[in-house]
Amino acid sequence: MTNTLKRLNSLEEKILSCVAIGDCRGALKGSYKKPILEITCPLRDHGSGFESSFARGRFSIARALLERRILPSEGLAEVIYQCTLCGSCREVCNNPENPCMTISAKENIGDHVEIWENLRSDLVDANVAPMPRHKELIKHQRKEHNPYFENHKDRLNWILKDLKYLPKGGDAFFFVGCTSAYRLDEISTSFLEIANKSKISLTVSPDERCCGSINLRTGTEALFKEYVEYNNQLFENSEIEKIVTTCSGCYKTLSQDYPKYLDSWNFQVLHSLEMIDEAISQGNLKIKEKVNGIITYHDPCHLGRHSGIYDAPRNVIDAIKKDEFVEMRRNKKYSYCCGAGGGVKSAFPDLALEIALDRLKEAEETGADYLTSSCPFCLNNLREATTIFKTQLKVVDLLELVKKVI
Repeated sequence: MTNTLKRLNSLEEKILSCVAIGDCRGALKGSYKKPILEITCPLRDHGSGFESSFARGRFSIARALLERRILPSEGLAEVIYQCTLCGSCREVCNNPENPCMTISAKENIGDHVEIWENLRSDLVDANVAPMPRHKELIKHQRKEHNPYFENHKDRLNWILKDLKYLPKGGDAFFFVGCTSAYRLDEISTSFLEIANKSKISLTVSPDERCCGSINLRTGTEALFKEYVEYNNQLFENSEIEKIVTTCSGCYKTLSQDYPKYLDSWNFQVLHSLEMIDEAISQGNLKIKEKVNGIITYHDPCHLGRHSGIYDAPRNVIDAIKKDEFVEMRRNKKYSYCCGAGGGVKSAFPDLALEIALDRLKEAEETGADYLTSSCPFCLNNLREATTIFKTQLKVVDLLELVKKVI
């Protein structure tokens, strides 16, 4: 065992479980006789075209590294870091509904994304990763605790004077996240306004730091651990039992990743849409009017495939829509990635936009007036793609639509 491949070595059995069928490039899902949906790896459509661009090839790379037939290199890292970590490969791996399959590789492998993240961490330990842009972001993170080259002291500049919040206690800790604090503050202001009108009291802290998702996804695990310890202490000092976030990436990181790195984790993590769905159903949030126009919804990978939250956003849409809600062809766990995740947006911005364009075109096919989502990363990338692909679609966070009708 080599120290630089300690994580891959611990996952060797899972890595060897890949039976190289190739569904991970793209597969028809549903019953074997009547497949109904196509899901594809974004890198199958927009990568190099070689095996290394999708999961089967990455498993081969991982095996070759374990067998020392190849060595970690910067060129290898560049290939590995072009994955958005969307998890579509996991959903279509070794189609379990095919009666010809007697062994399920999917069950033996478990979470494919876990392997890609650990591979990246091993490449960082081998000093061939992360990507140059990631290094710049992380350097700033160490100083100001956000990846946007902003000052930490400005983290709460988004809060409007008439919005109420608590320094501690209340119904939940509102973990704002970096994107909603520094780039898309209409998301955080919308949620705090909705919470105020729902009589939900939220703690908001100027001492919040990045959740560390960017670090875990790019393999810089040591800094991620620092954020886990820091933010966990912040939560413990805040006299709360629940944490709520508007960011799907923060949600997945806090709810699934933090508990893996702590001896004890005592908090329930909610996405803002879960809280709003409950407030509407209990009559604590009144819908005064309805949204005019057809709505379609993009399932963020972190909230959908990784966390299984599909009903809450659709319940909220159903409560606020006047006209139709139309699903995109690929939706829920078979949703197509927006292209922004896994550090791809920062390191390979052109690739991220190419993938987003595909998603925009699919949204247009629905005839929708609004393309809505519940992740600031998705929102930012899809909005940027509209500057290239001329469309009448209005790309908005679902919280913004809710704010319009209460």
